[in-house]
Amino acid sequence: MDYRYETGLELLLAHMNVEDIINAAEMLHQLEEEGSLSQEEMGEREEAGLVDEQKDYANEIGGVQYGTVTDLLSFVNFLSNMQTSALQHLSKEMGVLLSKKDMAIRKGRYQVSMDVLLFPWKLTYKNPGSGLVPKGSFGKVHLAQDTMTRKRMACKLIPIENFKAADVEFQARFRHENIAELYGAMFWDHNVHLFMEAGEGGSVLEKLDSCGPMREFEIIWVAKQVLRGLEYLHSHNVIHHDIKPSNIVLMSDKAVLVDFGLTVQMTEDIYIPRDLRGTEMYMSPELVLCRGHNTKTDIYSLGTTIIHMQTGSPPWVRRYPRTAYPSYLYIVSSALYLAVFSLFIHPHRNILWSQMKHLFFIYLLHELILPTVELAT
Repeated sequence: MDYRYETGLELLLAHMNVEDIINAAEMLHQLEEEGSLSQEEMGEREEAGLVDEQKDYANEIGGVQYGTVTDLLSFVNFLSNMQTSALQHLSKEMGVLLSKKDMAIRKGRYQVSMDVLLFPWKLTYKNPGSGLVPKGSFGKVHLAQDTMTRKRMACKLIPIENFKAADVEFQARFRHENIAELYGAMFWDHNVHLFMEAGEGGSVLEKLDSCGPMREFEIIWVAKQVLRGLEYLHSHNVIHHDIKPSNIVLMSDKAVLVDFGLTVQMTEDIYIPRDLRGTEMYMSPELVLCRGHNTKTDIYSLGTTIIHMQTGSPPWVRRYPRTAYPSYLYIVSSALYLAVFSLFIHPHRNILWSQMKHLFFIYLLHELILPTVELAT
């Protein structure tokens, strides 16, 4: 054995080239530098790396494509979990469209400013100068038209920082004629664009603001449509949580429910929220108390909505009306029963569409059929 080298360092230097020595020294220096970093600095580096990784992933999946409801839900979950800073540098729009018939994709892209026309939602019942763009939950609604298919639809723009997957999830999963159909979702220019069925008759609230209290047969018709939608949702243990005139949209042959941002699906008999969900004037007592509630809270909200449709004012606002008797005392008997049963104290609020059919029949009999028979005789 050769003992020419007195130390291990001399032995190492004799058998390593200069490049290996420089690389080893740089690696050692980097380890020492990282060891001296504070916990906060380490976190900032990790976060920056995560953002870069998300940017790469976002650009990789960029583009608009047709897909299934599962694809759409995966996309919106990706958006809601993505850090806002990672989405600010996208070179193209991203999205998933459900309807090939209604929305056309050109060469794998869908540029909002070119392939779809967005203009303020001008409603049938809106007075001139009273504002043309109604606001939804953290978003503005526009009337849109695909320039190829000529399909008219509603487009809700939600800033990405306010977007939640729940805004899309329930509307995509649950399909019913009295729930506004969702056509797809896109992200572009810091906004999530939700395309859905358009109700060009406007909302019930906008009709009330422009035309005043509704006639009894209109109230019955709207309540019937809403009850059908609620019966479907409640059969799946889903609570809408925000039934009110502005979330009921009128179409030529039906009314649909919109705005599912506060919707939840119960996994037990009672849902105990962490915070208040809904609009104060339409909330049920059990919801306000935060001690637990179920699907019947939507029925209470429908009852307060019926009062609003009949009087032209939200409930609890005009406690002392100008007239000696409040206008809702003059509502037709079947509609009055509907409102009263809806406002029963929980848990006796057991009204459902299946239990209300006889009230609508009574209305048709007394208000429409019998007067016609009397005239004929």
